[in-house]
Amino acid sequence: MEMVEQVKQGMKGANAEVEIYPGTHHGFAFPKRPVYNRDAAERHWERLLALYRRNLQV
Repeated sequence: MEMVEQVKQGMKGANAEVEIYPGTHHGFAFPKRPVYNRDAAERHWERLLALYRRNLQV
């Protein structure tokens, strides 16, 4: 969590967000990984795709 706080501090003023998914491990968003977490993955992909839509529209 110390590293997460450092990242958050380094991103102050940026249009960015650090989100923690409690109970998950690195790689949780990919179905073929043993740490896959369906609920967290769905939230992650919804938020990531919304970010892309907001910022990458042509």
